[in-house]
Amino acid sequence: MTSETMTSRQRILASIRGDEVDRFPVWLKMDNGTWQGSQPEPYRSMGSRELLTACGCDLIDWACANTKSHNPHTEMREQRRNGSVTQTIDTPDGPLVKEYGVDPVSGWHPTKYMVETAEDLAAVRWMFKDTSFTVEDGSPEAARQKQQQCETDGALTCTGLGPSPLMNLIEDICGPENANYLAFDEPELFDEVVQLMHAEFLRHLDVFLPIQVADTCWLTENTSTTLISPGQFAKYCGPHLRDYGQRIVDHDIIAVHHMCGTLNVLLEEIDALPAQVNEAYTTSPLGDVSLADGRRRMPSKALWGGTNATLWLEPVETIVRTVADDLADCPDTRKIFLTSAGVLPPPVSFDKARDTVEQLKRL
Repeated sequence: MTSETMTSRQRILASIRGDEVDRFPVWLKMDNGTWQGSQPEPYRSMGSRELLTACGCDLIDWACANTKSHNPHTEMREQRRNGSVTQTIDTPDGPLVKEYGVDPVSGWHPTKYMVETAEDLAAVRWMFKDTSFTVEDGSPEAARQKQQQCETDGALTCTGLGPSPLMNLIEDICGPENANYLAFDEPELFDEVVQLMHAEFLRHLDVFLPIQVADTCWLTENTSTTLISPGQFAKYCGPHLRDYGQRIVDHDIIAVHHMCGTLNVLLEEIDALPAQVNEAYTTSPLGDVSLADGRRRMPSKALWGGTNATLWLEPVETIVRTVADDLADCPDTRKIFLTSAGVLPPPVSFDKARDTVEQLKRL
């Protein structure tokens, strides 16, 4: 392995640009409740930086300045009991009710979506109409201090926002089935809601981006053609991500797409979008792409991933050999950042994670 001459921050930024690096950056999504919550001590209680450093990962940290939203038409009430949360959003057209269940390891998951009927979808319009945003007191200064500390420590920094309207409707508001039913059965109403959501997202960016100091801004899109069709991506997600990504780039921030699902039929469309990075790039069989696919068909993007959860269940030698074979098939190995793609599976022990990271760094 070439002796290291770069900090994590220098290495990752060079990789994004496609410049020469001293080795591949390597990072695992292990500093989270899903992986840590299933591990013994001391790993269960380690802080993010301590855990990543102990595992030998390149360092990524958050430096996010926050905003607050205000909607003049709606009010949210929340009730918590017996491991569940019920949120009631009062609108001029009646209440919308959403329920979550909680798992002690993997966190909160929706058990009831707020939109089940066309009447519910009509009420949702009030949630995004006339929403305004303000800067949270003290947040920009706290973000600047965190950014300065991370730069001193040689860590790359992140901020980010949630998904574009269609993926938000599918994942959080309607659910996959109802979102698709309503898009077909109530196309005018559905598109009206989407446009209200898009306009709100742009208003949020106008307040959010000027106060950000992080190196990267993540659009947590969660794209997957198991949830939406290529036609839906072209009609909704692509144009929206183009608007959001261009605004991020115009603020001299690196735009990152978090797209953790099946992307094979979308690679050329994603390549045309202004974001510089495609993150959680998930290989087969959990995803449906390879690093070679990405380098050939999405050459403008830095690829952060190159593995998948099922691969991480294999022995260390199999993981490393599989990645090495994929790299050997690439036309070049620029802009590649080897990561766990999604969250590191809980069955992966710390020792296995550390050993795999060390071997991946030698490729």
